[in-house]
Amino acid sequence: MKQFFSLKERLFILLLVMILPFIAFSIYKALSINETLEKQAQAESLLLAKNVAHEIDDYITSTGEFLIPIANSKDVRTQNYPAVNAWFKKIIPSYPYYRSLTFIDLNGNIRASAVLDPGEANSVTTNVRNADFFKKAVVSNDVSVGDFMRYMPTGKPVINVTYPVFNYADKKVGFVSTSFDLRKIQGRLIQLNGSEHTVVGVVNKDGMVIARSKEYGKYSGRDLSQHAIVKAMAGKTEGVDKVTGPDEITRVYGFASTTKVPWFTRAGVDTRYIQDQVKGQLVNHFAVFIPLLLVAIAGWLWIGREVDKLHKKTEYMSLVDPLTDLWNYRKLYSRLDHEINRARRLQDKLSFAMIDIDHFKHFNDKNGHQQGDEALRAVAKVIVSAVRDVDFVFRYGGEEMSVILPDTDKASARVVAERICKEVEQASIPGAHEQPSGRLTVSIGLATYPYDSISKEGLIKTADSALYRAKSKGRNRVEAYGDDDLVWDDEHYLNSDTYLDDYDAGKEKDDKKDKDKNKGGDDQSRPFTMCV
Repeated sequence: MKQFFSLKERLFILLLVMILPFIAFSIYKALSINETLEKQAQAESLLLAKNVAHEIDDYITSTGEFLIPIANSKDVRTQNYPAVNAWFKKIIPSYPYYRSLTFIDLNGNIRASAVLDPGEANSVTTNVRNADFFKKAVVSNDVSVGDFMRYMPTGKPVINVTYPVFNYADKKVGFVSTSFDLRKIQGRLIQLNGSEHTVVGVVNKDGMVIARSKEYGKYSGRDLSQHAIVKAMAGKTEGVDKVTGPDEITRVYGFASTTKVPWFTRAGVDTRYIQDQVKGQLVNHFAVFIPLLLVAIAGWLWIGREVDKLHKKTEYMSLVDPLTDLWNYRKLYSRLDHEINRARRLQDKLSFAMIDIDHFKHFNDKNGHQQGDEALRAVAKVIVSAVRDVDFVFRYGGEEMSVILPDTDKASARVVAERICKEVEQASIPGAHEQPSGRLTVSIGLATYPYDSISKEGLIKTADSALYRAKSKGRNRVEAYGDDDLVWDDEHYLNSDTYLDDYDAGKEKDDKKDKDKNKGGDDQSRPFTMCV
């Protein structure tokens, strides 16, 4: 029989078959890394945009606070223009970010004025009735902010902030105004933007560029009202997007609105930078994989087995709380779901305990957080030793821990919980003498399936409610949900249509999991309670 492929060709095909999955995985890995990095960049950009928006609000607020006492001064309220003029010229040099300080009457006439640069004095107009900020100030009885404009003497970008002036008869006679130099905001943007791949900008509600950390002179005052970068923010106060900017560079952005002025702040990371990061990670990936691939040609089964062990170890560690060596919150949700399905299928009971260390903030305040961590570890060990081998202990978060007690009714769960309380109270834990009771204690709330809830979320909620009651009754005690309420009869619930429906649904779900397991899926074997 004639062979269609030579040995060399067959070896090449074998090599190709081995490489193709790697190529497919590399493409998937690149897309996954890119997505992760983009989401991370958007989150960081949104935080930066919020910080800039907060800074701008602070600038506007501080400018208003600067104007209020001026508007309420005696010479201003009595319209003693010569005195006001002299006063303004005296104080303006102390505020380098205010280009001018003026007193304007209701007809737009500048009655008193001082400019930061004396050389600009002759260039100041005498009437501003047609200016945007004047129109806003005339109808405002509080701090008012005008639109972006060019300061007439120098062409520098400014906004005018105003505050009304009332005479002693409470009649509005004008307002005081200062031209806020937007270079202060611009300088802040440059200071915040320490990387070449990030750009920070500010645009007003009409899409005009107020400030920009890159090429400011090129884009200052530019109208972007029809640009996608502005349209993406319409009707929103904050968010993230991915847009090609006016410089034709695509970035992932975070944006936020200011509260004192109708502006948006935007921060964006260049997608080319993200792609370079993806390439860098893929290069590292290839550098590690290619030698392994060559080894795999001679012994890929052995390599595959080792990689599989490493993967399982990594997955295992992702489910463990590193401080206490207990299972973490993520493992709790999956395990509780599995145990509820099992209890439903077997028409069995299942209890759940929420445990909280009493006065733990007091403990940390007295002993320090490092000693607090040691106390958490000690309490975790006590709980593990107090429960049964079939129980599961988790760190729920902070000073809260939890226990799943399979095949356990409420009375049996209370026995275990009382034992935990007693053994924690009797444990020798450094720093416990600083506690209000002179001992480190815990409060425990219990809930039982199916009486208190038939869902994992419900069990957690009801156990937490019982824990709250234990806290409110003096701490260092066990409370079970339903102790003060109607307790269901076992036979009534287990024979009810609701339970049988839940049982059928749970059995169908568990059968599917069993099939997946037989195909090499998730191992449902019960892990040890303590993770080391």
